[in-house]
Parts: sequence; structure tokens; C-alpha cells
Amino acid sequence: MENGCTIVDAMNTYNIALRIILSKGYKIFLIPDKREEYFGDFCAVKGNRKFIGGDPLRVLGLVSIWENTGDDWQNSHFPKEDVYDEILSRALPDSVEDFDKLTEKGFTNLVADYRLLFEEVLEKEFPLNPTRQEMFHLIDSFYKEE
Repeated sequence: MENGCTIVDAMNTYNIALRIILSKGYKIFLIPDKREEYFGDFCAVKGNRKFIGGDPLRVLGLVSIWENTGDDWQNSHFPKEDVYDEILSRALPDSVEDFDKLTEKGFTNLVADYRLLFEEVLEKEFPLNPTRQEMFHLIDSFYKEE
């Protein structure tokens, strides 16, 4: 049986991210910043390619984007839908009508996705067969919790 793994964006992941970037043949630099509260950006350089981010995880993410898409990353083979907006819309619905607009398959997928989040990630109970109204209240209250 597989144990599973959880990795969280935190400083204890910075060194492994930097080691991965170095193992790919990049040189890494810190570019200072004039703001007192911000010491600068990390920059990975190899050949004529530069990847700059506020921390090593962001730089590794940018390297990964380039490795998967190439120099023409903005015109990559990945579908062009706005996944970022879709995730935010699902997480922050305006009303139950947002869920009423979903097809039966779309709603079933939404329930399955949030079941995964609640049961596997958050280790919280999730209703067996929630209605659209119950899903709206569950998600709306979940994202408003402090």
C-alpha cells in the first residue's frame, strides 16, 4: 500500500527546490531589492534562458513551465481555457444559481472534487449525496471560515 505524500509551500522546501534547479544545470543568483522588507528575487540562468521568482519554489515552477512548453510557452499545446478563473469561480460561487447552471455531469464532478478535498486533504466529513443548495452552503461557508 502506498503511503502518500504531502508537500507544503514553506521554507523547508527551498533547499530541495534549489538542489533540483542546480541539478538541471542552472546557476542561481539572488538579485537584491531596494525594499527593506524584501531581500530580492532568485534567478536561475542557463544559456540564454533566465527564470526569476520571489522564492526557489516559484523559480522551480517557472523552470518546469519552460521544460513542458519550450520558449514559446505562451502559445503552448495546452488548452487555452482559464483554469485559474474556473477554480476561483468554483470556490467562490455568488449563489446557488451558479451550481444550478452546471450540467448533471459537471455537478457530479464538482461533488467528487470537493469530496477529495474534504476527505483526503482536510480529513473532514463530507455529505453523502449533497444537493446543489447543500453544496453551495458547504463551499460558501468553507471559504468564509477563519
